[in-house]
Amino acid sequence: MATSNLGYLLTLPRFNYLAPKTVDEACSLLDKYQGAAKVMAGGTDLLVSMKKREISPQYIINIKAIPGLDNIHYSQEDGLTIGALATLHSIANSPIIKEKFVPLATAGRKVGTPQVRNMATIGGNICNGGPSQDTIPSLLILEAELKLISPQGVRVVPVDKFFTAPFQTVLNQAELLTEIQIPTPPPGSSGCYQWLTKITASDETLVGVAVLITLDSAGGLCKDIRIGLCSVAPTPIRARQAEELLRGKKIEDELVEKVAQVAADETRPRSRANYRRRMTSALVRRAINEAWQSIR
Repeated sequence: MATSNLGYLLTLPRFNYLAPKTVDEACSLLDKYQGAAKVMAGGTDLLVSMKKREISPQYIINIKAIPGLDNIHYSQEDGLTIGALATLHSIANSPIIKEKFVPLATAGRKVGTPQVRNMATIGGNICNGGPSQDTIPSLLILEAELKLISPQGVRVVPVDKFFTAPFQTVLNQAELLTEIQIPTPPPGSSGCYQWLTKITASDETLVGVAVLITLDSAGGLCKDIRIGLCSVAPTPIRARQAEELLRGKKIEDELVEKVAQVAADETRPRSRANYRRRMTSALVRRAINEAWQSIR
């Protein structure tokens, strides 16, 4: 009889548990223990990795008890502010996000099961740094910025500068992501998130595409377009060459086809390259048409 490979699900490796009550206390602990500590927000990625023995941190710093990090706030002037501990469920169901930041609400609904979305946080989804994290393409096209705090101070990093390699980011060992800042999309804008799921135990995204289109005041020309992709390169990316093809031009079927193909050519898939590129082209075309129709 074959030996079961599910035994790792039963136990966690031993670790020391810490529960700071403030951001400053959490950053001090991260600074003290450096690479020996991991931050836990929702724990949906971290605990699975620990059970699989992919990582074995000596210290777990649970930031769930820190007040104010789960807020969602919007103003027309300042845009949207999302605390790093906001759950994907709260993001998917936020009235203001569903109204003005549609791709992000859609991405929040896509992740995992209802039980996972009730636990998983947007901060954890970002800091995991995985190439296939569903929220990232939407954050890319919405030009989000990430507020990082450490004992050395505060810095704000554009989301497209945050990822450096698969599961690697610019986050320093003593830094904590506390807030996601998103400007209000320009008038005449609409966007969407499209994805193709790889059927696995975790339903990982095989290709993810987010698009935001802004039409000119007359509604005839594409004033701006942003295309964000995940799971088709070592890190989530903007398809900037494809964007440039459509920016300032009239949206027509032939041009949309060309934009979709250029976006596919910008990808660098890790595996199943031809299939992922074909699906990228198809989803970019679909997303552009959906966003365009919703404005018209």
